[in-house]
Amino acid sequence: MGSKYLVISDNHGNVRNMKNVIKKFGKGIDGLIHCGDLEFFPTELEDMVDCPVYMACGNCDYLWDARPLEQVFDLGPHRALVTHGHRYDIRWDLTMLEDRARELGVDVIFFGHSHRPAILQFPESGLTCYNPGSIALPRQFQPMGPTFMLLDVDDDGTLHPTHCYFGPRGKKFISFDLAPEVIQ
Repeated sequence: MGSKYLVISDNHGNVRNMKNVIKKFGKGIDGLIHCGDLEFFPTELEDMVDCPVYMACGNCDYLWDARPLEQVFDLGPHRALVTHGHRYDIRWDLTMLEDRARELGVDVIFFGHSHRPAILQFPESGLTCYNPGSIALPRQFQPMGPTFMLLDVDDDGTLHPTHCYFGPRGKKFISFDLAPEVIQ
């Protein structure tokens, strides 16, 4: 049976793109994960879906309420963290992010901030990090267009990420393969 999650980041107030993705993929998901830079009230996002929302405060989230800045939650048999990434200098080095994982006892991290989709694996610690990219302001060359991620979790805990991007004029959603980057 398993479970399914929609992972979004860095919409920077672009409600239209987020609503389009939620309309298409939001039915039947077990959770929505938002990695920060929402740029509107978190309660507005929670009102868009009928499932738990796990979210982090980004460096542009000035409308954040009294909730924690990042969140730890159970993801099947995994312990996961959603954070934006700016507090851990993810653009330059991943050491602080890996240290935070050890500190919290998590083996999966969802983060944003770079506006580039990524899968990072740390074989030594067993940590896997996912970045869905930006649903509004992408910074990668391929694929062209805003990105997000769907994550299937098998009953045995196996994670199956599918990155997607908006096709021409945002009318179509296209999945693409993203090879994990192994961090030694």
